[in-house]
Amino acid sequence: MPELSSEAKLSKNKTISIRWTTTDPILAKVFPEVFPVPPAVLIEDQENIADLSSVPLPPPDPNQSPKISKPTPLNPNELPRWDRGFELTNIDNLTLVIRNESQRPFKSIGISLLALTMVYYGTMETEAELVWTSGETNLHRISFLSTYETIWAPMPFYIGTGSSLVAPIFNVNRYPSNLQKFCIQEKPSKLRESLEQSQNENCKEYETFLKRLFLHNYETIHLQLTQWEKRNQDWFQP
Repeated sequence: MPELSSEAKLSKNKTISIRWTTTDPILAKVFPEVFPVPPAVLIEDQENIADLSSVPLPPPDPNQSPKISKPTPLNPNELPRWDRGFELTNIDNLTLVIRNESQRPFKSIGISLLALTMVYYGTMETEAELVWTSGETNLHRISFLSTYETIWAPMPFYIGTGSSLVAPIFNVNRYPSNLQKFCIQEKPSKLRESLEQSQNENCKEYETFLKRLFLHNYETIHLQLTQWEKRNQDWFQP
């Protein structure tokens, strides 16, 4: 395999950058652990970097969701390079944008009632997108990423339903958007740390959330990374 330079000129006005960047240190750590990609270039000076989570985007079209197929290759060594691993060309400021999150309190209470009020049941469901830029103006995304986490425990009569009822109020800090915010965007105040949890604990939970999200959506992300690399096959040959 030839050595790759950091940039390759395709034509007079087109250059591909052989790298991927992000401002999120936890994303930079977890993404290469789950997907066969090189390490990220972490952007530390964020003064002139756009906040992609605040860019208005139309709702994703369900008709454009990827169709997952699982062919079994006879010889993995004969696969094109983008099926063995990715260089992630021209991906700048890869950002996880959390779109929807809910603890589904009515679902939790209903399940507890079905268990004769003797079970505490809690859940956290999240929908997110991976968004990045390519050049200065082109915005790209991988949509329809979702994950969930459930927890349950046996309880005495009525205590299970009561716990399922009040738990969402006390677990507001466990929303993935809050974990992301108080891990990489803001340092929590001492009062918030005493009432909720420290920045280090937020980062640990955010890292766990990212791993769960990527593993639950591995095929979707892998397929769209494959399609992204194939767009550059005029230079990036297997």
